Amino acid sequence: MSVLYVLLLFILLSGSACFTLMALPGNWLILVITFLFSMHFPVASSSHIGWGVLIAMGFLAILGEVLEFLLGAASLTRGGSKRGAFAALVGSIVGSVAGGALLSIIPVLGTAVGLVLGAALGAMGGAVLGERSLGRELSESFRLGKVAFWGRLLGSVAKIVIAGLLVTLATFAAIV
Repeated sequence: MSVLYVLLLFILLSGSACFTLMALPGNWLILVITFLFSMHFPVASSSHIGWGVLIAMGFLAILGEVLEFLLGAASLTRGGSKRGAFAALVGSIVGSVAGGALLSIIPVLGTAVGLVLGAALGAMGGAVLGERSLGRELSESFRLGKVAFWGRLLGSVAKIVIAGLLVTLATFAAIV
């Protein structure tokens, strides 16, 4: 019976990791589901997940947020304006939805790539438009747009990698 519970845990955590692709708090949902799973099984159970694993997962979730924030906010440290950063954020959301919709014709992988790549391209477009609206030169706006693109892309990838680590860590902790 515990094999079915571990399989259910894996499915729920993997689904939660998909939220991370959409820039939603998937890593925190993974942590909450793992905590609830650990509370369901007593310490003597073979599927119990201990506090050490939960604390390590919490640190990883925080690390994911910090990396996403630092990499995503890179345009501000490279001379970008607050308006450009806000436009990059809005563009990232719009781009993620559009990219996911456009590439959804390719099952699973297309949607995932579309969400991440669309968010990065949207961040770039938003940053360029935001900076141009302040009267910056096109070349400077485009440079900041590229910074926003790479920051968003690398931040998303870092957070998605951490989501995979969280799913793996929780699943193995429930098995061992």
